[in-house]
Amino acid sequence: MKVEFHGVRGSLPIPAKNFLEYGGNTTSIEISSKDFQLIIDAGSGFRNIQIREETPTFLLFSHFHHDHLQGLPFNSALFSKKNQIHVGSGLVDRTGLKEALSTAFTPPLFPLDLVNHNLAFNIMNFETFQAAAIDFFSIEKFPLCHPGGASGYKILIGNRSIVCGLDHEYGLNKEQDVNFHKASRNSDLVIWDGMFTNSELTDKQGWGHSSIEQAVAFSSSANPKALFITHHSPQREDRELNQLAQDFLPSRVRFAKENEKFEIL
Repeated sequence: MKVEFHGVRGSLPIPAKNFLEYGGNTTSIEISSKDFQLIIDAGSGFRNIQIREETPTFLLFSHFHHDHLQGLPFNSALFSKKNQIHVGSGLVDRTGLKEALSTAFTPPLFPLDLVNHNLAFNIMNFETFQAAAIDFFSIEKFPLCHPGGASGYKILIGNRSIVCGLDHEYGLNKEQDVNFHKASRNSDLVIWDGMFTNSELTDKQGWGHSSIEQAVAFSSSANPKALFITHHSPQREDRELNQLAQDFLPSRVRFAKENEKFEIL
């Protein structure tokens, strides 16, 4: 099983030379094996994903803020009759999912009606999405602390597990933190929203994001084999991320980089 980060930036894409090492595209994460392709969120990095025709493709949304769906119309596979993409979200039912995508991608906000005239999309309730995926992976959802809501996911393939917690403000809702921690305990990989540092969080309570230092503490208590920090601040240049890695990160905690691949054997 392979995990690839196609977008690691939060809020908005950053096309600038000081961000090239880690990448400027917004959130899109691909989890794949020879049998399936699962994509979590469709930020601007979604444009660069090669949608495979020969295996089932699943697209899962954590929530519908712009940086998690702005790349959706710009992957050419969506306009091919050869592709079918199963689309779901743990945050809303099928009606809510279709409404959210239609609102974003119909006039006057978008020139085309992307959703209602797209044969590639198979929009589902989360329970139907789970059933469609059952031959390839199983998936559980848990709520995250974020304005407007967001859904975290635990993906299980055999005895391997990946936990994705984007976007989440750790420390603001104890019950949600407990659920996140329980899902992550002894997992193979946790994907963490580390948009801020602890000092930055003091002025940003309620914004819906966690810190880099919290990620380190979480990795120690939940004991995943690896933890990747992503959703980097759009102000965080490469040199600052490198310095923060040197100052704070133990060996099993890393900052995600665009186009980075992580194998889970």
